[in-house]
Amino acid sequence: MKRDVTFKGTVQKFPDSGGWVYVAVPTKYTKELKAQRRAWGMYPITAYVGETSWKTKLMMKKGGDFFVALKATVRNEEKIAVGDRVTVSFKLE
Repeated sequence: MKRDVTFKGTVQKFPDSGGWVYVAVPTKYTKELKAQRRAWGMYPITAYVGETSWKTKLMMKKGGDFFVALKATVRNEEKIAVGDRVTVSFKLE
């Protein structure tokens, strides 16, 4: 798998109270990512949205799909709301 991945996705929120805001990684990357799986399915990454970058972890949802969490500071800097379509890039560390 290439170390740099770029995709477009819709910003979503987990339904629980205080649920994380995230963008799902397209399933076409799932098989390759699972082959490189680390503890608990998390991968250290540097993520990029717009002009903002941050260190985080690529995480796995139930069912095996991956997502990139968008913390509040990133959403505020980039003026992102749930339902927006954004371009996300990440680099596996």
